[in-house]
Amino acid sequence: MNIRRATSEDTTAIAELTVAFRNHLERATPTAKQFEESIATLLTSSDAEFYVAELQEKLVGYVLQRYRYSMWICGIEATIEDLFVDPAVRNRGVGKSLVEYALQAAIEHHCLSICLDTNEFNEASTAIYTQLGFSAISKRWNGRQIFFRKPFLY
Repeated sequence: MNIRRATSEDTTAIAELTVAFRNHLERATPTAKQFEESIATLLTSSDAEFYVAELQEKLVGYVLQRYRYSMWICGIEATIEDLFVDPAVRNRGVGKSLVEYALQAAIEHHCLSICLDTNEFNEASTAIYTQLGFSAISKRWNGRQIFFRKPFLY
């Protein structure tokens, strides 16, 4: 298995994985074209990086990691925005290897912390994150972190 930073040449393959992720979530949107356009935009962004896993020259997983300055830590914080592994290769360490790569990239970006959110019922991702030292308990706020979202309907 090879883990590396994605390039523009990976756009279509990453889009295919995101469509598989979308289908896994039983959603109909975004479309494949919208994913491909968004991925192309993110690959040229200064605050986002995709890391991909290859097995036998085929992309089988990705992580999308974002970087931003936080006034609460007075420095850069990384956020794992997305992690997906092709179901055909799960339970082979691909997801854990991708997260480990993202952790190393955050260190290389001089991040002071890294965060993410996941569904509490996603036992596989929760196990990976816990093994790698992530916790829902925040020492900064003395409690369990809860991720809220409010969509704007236009």
